Amino acid sequence: MNSLNAIPVIGWFLAFALCLFVGVPLYFLWNWLAPIYFYWLPSVYLSIPFWHVVGLLWLISSLRQLMLPSRIAASDKKEEVKRS
Repeated sequence: MNSLNAIPVIGWFLAFALCLFVGVPLYFLWNWLAPIYFYWLPSVYLSIPFWHVVGLLWLISSLRQLMLPSRIAASDKKEEVKRS
């Protein structure tokens, strides 16, 4: 069993920290380049607040974990089937 799955709160905090650090450059790049290259979008999407960027990143990572099984979990299940 993966050690981060034993205490899911630790994994949530790590995911939030990662989204926070990735969100800083993404926030500045989007708010700088979106009005130039995506001028056809509604004005709501041209200036996204920082916490919305972090929340979107966290939502995407959470949905990815729910929808796509990890390779570690799949390999653990294969080993359990071989043992029994």
